[in-house]
Amino acid sequence: MAVAVVAGARPQFVKAAALLPELARRGEALLVHTGQHADPRMVEAHFPGLGLPPPAARLATAARGRAARMGEMVQRLAEWLEAARPSRVLALGDADSAVAAALSASLLGVPVAHVEAGARSFEPDLPEERNRVLVDELADLHLCSTPEHARNLAGRPRVEVVGDVLADLLLAHEGEVRRNARRRGHVLLTVHRAGAADDPAALGRILGGVAGAGRPVLFPVHPRTARALGPLPPGVEALEPLPYREFLSLLAGAEAVATDSGGVQKEAYLLGVPCVTLREATEWGGTVAAGWNVLAGTDPERIASALRHPPRSPSRPALFGDGRAAARIAARVLSS
Repeated sequence: MAVAVVAGARPQFVKAAALLPELARRGEALLVHTGQHADPRMVEAHFPGLGLPPPAARLATAARGRAARMGEMVQRLAEWLEAARPSRVLALGDADSAVAAALSASLLGVPVAHVEAGARSFEPDLPEERNRVLVDELADLHLCSTPEHARNLAGRPRVEVVGDVLADLLLAHEGEVRRNARRRGHVLLTVHRAGAADDPAALGRILGGVAGAGRPVLFPVHPRTARALGPLPPGVEALEPLPYREFLSLLAGAEAVATDSGGVQKEAYLLGVPCVTLREATEWGGTVAAGWNVLAGTDPERIASALRHPPRSPSRPALFGDGRAAARIAARVLSS
């Protein structure tokens, strides 16, 4: 049985790195690159550090604009699926490539499994939230990271809690990450979602807030964010996008992280790094309930205050499983 693992954005390739070896042990695994991110700093730079194989298909898109790019990804994926005839497609997370994977597979009658199914922040205007809902509607198998996410899909058939594949990968590299942790007394900042990355005013408020925390700020700049970026305030150092393990070494050594990324919220929790989320809601509410994450939006005073007194709890429950999520997913998708 051949399973197509569709990825196009950096977080999806991280998830694919955990899934592909387990799938390959039990059958045939095909990595398909949709071309959603064409910048090699966001894709190819991560392949060696993650042990990813060359993609079975690389479906470059030339379209400009989200709608046109989505249409082209669906068309190209459908053409590839018709030729390759995989037994199942895995749609990963909430990026546009997950929607393209689920839609193209559904049009051709190929079963779809959604990894990270049921994640909800209940922000109807958030593009990623709409993507999650749509992929869950198209999937026939829902593979959830947490019991909370499974409850969001109550009443649907074939909903299973398997754990989180990002936790699998991080736990596998944790010893190396902690040995290489770069401790500079810093706050680590990441911004990439449309609400801030496409809004210079919102981005300016965030930068003012992190600068007001009184610590050096290291800011790996996503290519999308760079387009809205003006002069940086004192104390904020812009960096090029970092490979996966190098990013984790900066995260592991940070006093706190300020981010709008769902994946970074999880990575911070797993490494015991306090997190300030630059949104008003999160799909990873367990990290907030556990006392390691606080929601600050884009308000400079809330951000600065949260970073001066970062959230830290005496305990960290195992919210994301035992590091065997990928094995469970592989066994499930190859037996269905």
